[in-house]
Amino acid sequence: MGKRSFFGLEPDQLDQLLSLGTEAGDGANAAEPAPGPPDESNAPEALAEVLSVPTLDAPFEYVGSCVGPYRLVRVLGEGGMGTVYLADQTAPIRRRVALKVIKPGMDSKRVVARFEAERQALALLDHPNIAHVYDAGTTGGGRLYFVMEYVKGLPITEYCDRHTLDIEARLRLFQQVCHGVQHAHQKGIIHRDIKPSNIVVTTEGDEAIPKIIDFGVAKAISQPLTERTLVTEDNHLLGTPEYMSPEQADMANEDVDTRSDIYSLGVLLYVLLAGILPYDSETFRQGGIEHIRRTIRETDPKTPSTRLTKLGQEARKLAESRRTELAALAKCLHRELEWIPLKAMRKDRAERYRSASELADDIENYLKGEPLIAGPPGTGYKLNKFIRRNRVLVGGIAAVLVVLVAGVVVSTVFAFGQARARAEAQAVADFFQSGIEGLTLPGQVEGTEVSLQDLLTVWSKKLEGRFDDKPLIEASIRDTLGWAYRYIYELKAADLHLELALQIRRQQLGAGHPQTLSCADRLAWLRWDQGRYQEAAELLEQALSVSRRALGDDDRVMLSLNNALGCVYGMLGRDEEAEQVYVNGLRTARQAWGDKAAITRSMTANLGGIYRAQGRYREAEDQYLRWFELSEGEADEETGALVWKGFLGAVYLDQGQYQKAKQLYLEILPIQRRKIGSEHWHTLRSASWLAQVHIHLGEYPEADALLKEVLATRERRLDEDHPTTLGTINALGVLRREQGQDTEAESLFHQALAGRQRRLGPDHPACFESMHELAVLYMQQARWGDAEPLLLEAFHGREVKLGPEHPHTIESLKQLVSLYESWPQPDEAVKWRAKLPPKEIIEE
Repeated sequence: MGKRSFFGLEPDQLDQLLSLGTEAGDGANAAEPAPGPPDESNAPEALAEVLSVPTLDAPFEYVGSCVGPYRLVRVLGEGGMGTVYLADQTAPIRRRVALKVIKPGMDSKRVVARFEAERQALALLDHPNIAHVYDAGTTGGGRLYFVMEYVKGLPITEYCDRHTLDIEARLRLFQQVCHGVQHAHQKGIIHRDIKPSNIVVTTEGDEAIPKIIDFGVAKAISQPLTERTLVTEDNHLLGTPEYMSPEQADMANEDVDTRSDIYSLGVLLYVLLAGILPYDSETFRQGGIEHIRRTIRETDPKTPSTRLTKLGQEARKLAESRRTELAALAKCLHRELEWIPLKAMRKDRAERYRSASELADDIENYLKGEPLIAGPPGTGYKLNKFIRRNRVLVGGIAAVLVVLVAGVVVSTVFAFGQARARAEAQAVADFFQSGIEGLTLPGQVEGTEVSLQDLLTVWSKKLEGRFDDKPLIEASIRDTLGWAYRYIYELKAADLHLELALQIRRQQLGAGHPQTLSCADRLAWLRWDQGRYQEAAELLEQALSVSRRALGDDDRVMLSLNNALGCVYGMLGRDEEAEQVYVNGLRTARQAWGDKAAITRSMTANLGGIYRAQGRYREAEDQYLRWFELSEGEADEETGALVWKGFLGAVYLDQGQYQKAKQLYLEILPIQRRKIGSEHWHTLRSASWLAQVHIHLGEYPEADALLKEVLATRERRLDEDHPTTLGTINALGVLRREQGQDTEAESLFHQALAGRQRRLGPDHPACFESMHELAVLYMQQARWGDAEPLLLEAFHGREVKLGPEHPHTIESLKQLVSLYESWPQPDEAVKWRAKLPPKEIIEE
């Protein structure tokens, strides 16, 4: 088959042109341009890498002379073999081009012959992300030249930093580079020197376009490129060491394929993301060429997040150039995002991406939240990504299940130790993976949505008898399933799994093992959900007595148990004990784990709840605001904000700041409904509080709709005597009273009072609330004799349980004064008025 010619040149001439300007002979080359005019100071380095050279009509080229239709404007760069000029083309069209001309004597046939195949394919490259070759020929002195697209711009890393592009924007630019490399690979060209200076970003309108330059040149080099390319006495390292694949570093290996470019792309992506090379350049080069080759072939690079966090102050600047904080950048890079460059940089090329397009596709997977090709196989990763991606499909709480599944794997490590952890964790991951394979679930109609409850049902059925010989694996899975059921408010199913998990762990590990205690903690929270507060308190107190001996006060499990106990004491009306638990626990958590630890932040917010129950509203507000301050930039900030904004709104409600509370609930309630569903307890709680705001504002239809919705759901999902159901019934009684529907209001108050006394005990603050509201109804009906004993009991009960200065105690006291003034019993009115704090008397 005969050789083809391009642009009127024979193959050997074209080969010569491929090597132009790539060897350092006089200390300068295309990557280090000669100074140019200020208005184009950024172009020389980028343009010098463009493979293009014009022929001059004169025997010697110089600025101002012409080569056919090209007038040389200035020198962009000069190397050992060639000089690159900026030139104006005058015909047949007018445009600026880059022209590279070979120097006299640089016409070695040995250089050209080595890449005969690549030279012909080079002229065929036609892609928007590759600099185009326009023309080629010979000068008047017989020297070869190329004419190429003039790419005015910056190296990709410099462009990204100068324009402070965030991570997503950098990934989008990198995808374009991958597409350009893929095109070259399809044409049979391997770049072999992919690095930032060989990718120039220019702009077309408002769009940034990366252009790959110097394709194929690296394979034509037979002398040193720059001071950044090292050589041996007999051989050359063809490329730039920091970006060089292991097989390319092995000079005896001629079998270098397109996957070598994949490796270089991985390094480039690493630098774009973290702003630093995988290997430190100074130490990397200190040991000479053999040290470099050995490092490339044998030493695994550290992860981008690890390299970044060890840079100190420089790391903060790198984060700023990516429009983020250092902690946020490190978290962004951790795990998934850094898996991509690390896969591209695998030592074994068979483990890298198969093509540049596959690498680009995995970038897209990351941006869309889909499973990565780079994801670690066999660890439940696809399951986790499936759940994350299908937030609606799984009822909006998928992220929680992801954490739970990961927790199962961690628990196996604690239970078995490192020796058995890998196999046991794999069994757990495989079990959960099996639940979603094909997503063909019982009763599922094709095209219909699958709920998380469906998945949990499938997993629960698959679990039966599956791990009879491995009880601790069964316990870990049941613990996860129970916690997930609890989160979707399926409390009976949660109870079954958590009870069995705790039973197994007590038998297998003992009462003091961290996993047993953690399971007790979760079961206590379930008892809290069920309104079985006394049982929860007893379970936690027992677990704490064991954990103090086994773990110590500053252990995370110990602190978590205390956190739950504080909440339970609060629901039992034991506010002083709850406050003491949180004050002590917070002191320990801060010292042991820091202010921003999840347990510290949780205790901070929960202490706010106790302050609110005590009527210390300003302090409660401060605690919630402190949570927001500490949680900024943390992984749970978004989900936690929806919860604690709800409690903050309740503080505004208690203080009579109704418009402020309303605005807050109208903001978070639609998000909660969309993310976690209308029947989730967080959503129901927010809806209930918003209904109370509507009542105070006289917006009765809005309150009515919300309370009916909340009550129906709570009665269906819980029971009529559940404390939250009874609370909703009491609120509905208040609404009916304000609407003048006295008969229904009285019935609702009696129902709420009887249920609360039965479920919580006769001296619980919730019982005194129902007594107080019923007495107010009787006062509106002038039923003074019926109102008096209720108000007296409500006042005395609140005085004992909440204290004489609590807003609720004072509220009942003021109603007593009003009662005796209206009855009238003036002597009693005077006596009770004297008990009011001076501030309240002045306000009246």
